[in-house]
Amino acid sequence: FKYPSGWLPNPRELSQNHEFWLVLERCLKKLPEKTAHAFTLREFDEMETRDICKILKISATNLWVMLHRARIQLRECLEINWFEKEASTF
Repeated sequence: FKYPSGWLPNPRELSQNHEFWLVLERCLKKLPEKTAHAFTLREFDEMETRDICKILKISATNLWVMLHRARIQLRECLEINWFEKEASTF
């Protein structure tokens, strides 16, 4: 079992980095469509669970699983496509 590595850049710095957003967008496109939609509604649109569940016609438990999987997949994609790239430039 491999634990995720620590992220060196400050999340606030990343939010202002255009290149980071391009990489994140590409990572989101690798997710299943419904999973990416659920993640976007929760994290970017800041919607409540019940509202997301209504829109996607899923249970709260299913939403939790989808968000959990999305976060794992996004973290892995970002580690490979962003953070490893950043670490190699230091």
